[in-house]
Amino acid sequence: MKHTTYIVLGILLLLFKSCIDDGPGNFNEKLINASFNPIDKVFLVTYENGESETLDAQLNSTVSPTTAEVTLKNGTQIYVKDASEAGEIIFEGKGSYTSITYDNSSGSFSIFYDSGFSETLKAKKVTDLDTITAIRLMSDNSIILCRISNPTEEVKRITNKGSITSASFNIEDENSFFTLRYGSGYKESVPANVDHSTNPPSADVTLRNGFQLYAEDATRSGEATVHTDRPINSVNKWIFDNMYVYYLWNHKLAENPNYSLSPDNFFYSILNTYNAASNPEGDRFSWIQDNYLELQESLSGVVSDEIGFEYIFVRLDESGTQYYALVLYHRSGTDAEAKGIKRGRWITKIDGQNITPNNYRELFGGSGSKTLSLADWNLNSSTGEYYLKETGDVTIQMHAKYAENPVYFDKVITKGNKKIGYLVYHFFARDKGDDSNSYDKLLMQKLTTMKSQGINEMVLDLRYNGGGAVSSAIALASALVKDRSTKNILVTSQYNSIIHAEMNKEYGSDYNKDFFIDRVQGTTISIPALNLPRLYVLTSNWTASASEFVINGLKPYMDVIIIGETTYGKNVGSITLFEEDEPNNKWGLQPIVVKYFNSKGESDFTAGFTPDYEVDEFADLYLYPFGDSNDPMLGKALSLITGTTRSTSVKAVHTPFRSSQVERLATERMLKPYRFDMQDDIRGEEIKRVIKK
Repeated sequence: MKHTTYIVLGILLLLFKSCIDDGPGNFNEKLINASFNPIDKVFLVTYENGESETLDAQLNSTVSPTTAEVTLKNGTQIYVKDASEAGEIIFEGKGSYTSITYDNSSGSFSIFYDSGFSETLKAKKVTDLDTITAIRLMSDNSIILCRISNPTEEVKRITNKGSITSASFNIEDENSFFTLRYGSGYKESVPANVDHSTNPPSADVTLRNGFQLYAEDATRSGEATVHTDRPINSVNKWIFDNMYVYYLWNHKLAENPNYSLSPDNFFYSILNTYNAASNPEGDRFSWIQDNYLELQESLSGVVSDEIGFEYIFVRLDESGTQYYALVLYHRSGTDAEAKGIKRGRWITKIDGQNITPNNYRELFGGSGSKTLSLADWNLNSSTGEYYLKETGDVTIQMHAKYAENPVYFDKVITKGNKKIGYLVYHFFARDKGDDSNSYDKLLMQKLTTMKSQGINEMVLDLRYNGGGAVSSAIALASALVKDRSTKNILVTSQYNSIIHAEMNKEYGSDYNKDFFIDRVQGTTISIPALNLPRLYVLTSNWTASASEFVINGLKPYMDVIIIGETTYGKNVGSITLFEEDEPNNKWGLQPIVVKYFNSKGESDFTAGFTPDYEVDEFADLYLYPFGDSNDPMLGKALSLITGTTRSTSVKAVHTPFRSSQVERLATERMLKPYRFDMQDDIRGEEIKRVIKK
């Protein structure tokens, strides 16, 4: 019996040894080489026994840039800092450098470690007059360099680049740049600003540390002058320093921008500029304002020089030399409302002047009184078509510090056994900036009333909603979602690597997840659970950011039927940055700092959400009141809900105007910045507190 036991144990040991020795990546084999393929998103690893394998990378898109990592069978975790390039492989146990060689044919360094691990990394070539140096910055902040213009030059590794000793100006392939030299031998290139107003053209650049490089003759390469006593623009330095910490694309900021620009021009010069063809994921939304107090107010819907109604411009002819303004809706509590300026009315002149591309800003802005020339549609009974009839002038007062309530209109529509809630919501805001949560409270009251009336379908009208506070968006989505659970993720937020590291350290890896909630965040305001079977959303090209946030967040949990036009396409949010205690700096920044994903990891709507049912509310530029079933967008939703077609008793509208005459560019220019913004008020202030700490 004893012998039998020994035999069985022996077999089991052999089987165990066979299992752990079987195949690459086993517990007994050491990693000796690895690389990352950024195209296929895979790691190529080789072990001490000579076997190799290809492993799919796990991507972490909650940081910017996205990182890639994988865990080997022996428990070793390897990763790269940027999944878009074949970067340095980082892991514990790589050991110390033993030798480094440079291959000029491939332009790469081969780096060997005392653990037996090796890797090959691409070098950056830096030109300095008649010399070319290959340089690579490593994860430990050391620098590897080799003067490749000298075939006998040995590879050097330096741990400190030292101070700037001199600089040169270089021209290569029609590109102009300065090369900085450091005491260690390290060199780096900086794009030059060429001034063609001088003869010969000169070149300069101001570095982040305030040093200025200058070349008298930008037509030829030569030595450059280094000025260490030129003052740097303090506001621009503040802008750059904050963008370096908070900006979503901080890894794409220029190292040495032109600090001589005005603050607004400087801000826009450093952005990761959007280009539909070459950079579709770029920045379209960061902005700056010369008064941070006005910036803060605008985000809560508090604006100066308010005329009292929202409108679009309509061209009278193809050349666009004259506009009419069509009123989309009046703003409650304004003089315009009191004077009968309501949805669907036309403004043909202001103060007796035609509205043109050159004067529309002046006519619709400013203070004091405005005389509006009005017109309305009238039916020509003989032709069956509508025409605009002048209805006289009215004088209205402009408003200063007007606060718009976004909870605009609500109604319960009964159609057979369907009780349909209808809500017009114009932007997302908790309150008018007074911390009262008045707008969120009113929104929840309206939804609670709808629930008490037994609604079983919902139409959410976001056609003019350009965004706003994330907290209000989370509250609204929590009320509308089917089978609400506070354990379900509504959204995951992606920040840059600096913010991610600090917030992860402070709060753990789930810091960037937002779940459905039962109460408005930071309040005792209850959120009703409407538990809708589906949601109908009315959209336009102006439906943006927080509106799209709600649509995207709800899609994994319920059917969201979109009616209208393709939405704007904004999946990112911002925070407000300013210096409250600096009297010489009143600028306010609203940079993009976060990208939002739903529970399925989806955030691919930069081109907007395409409607399930396309409806053009401006087809004839005849606008019905909100809640009127003749409104083509609401009418389409009602027909889908009830399974019936729109009433044939409604006469078709025919006007001489068409949607093609809407001057969207001019209209967008008149819209306030907050109309296309999404503020990260959930953790924006907390992020600033943690970063400052």
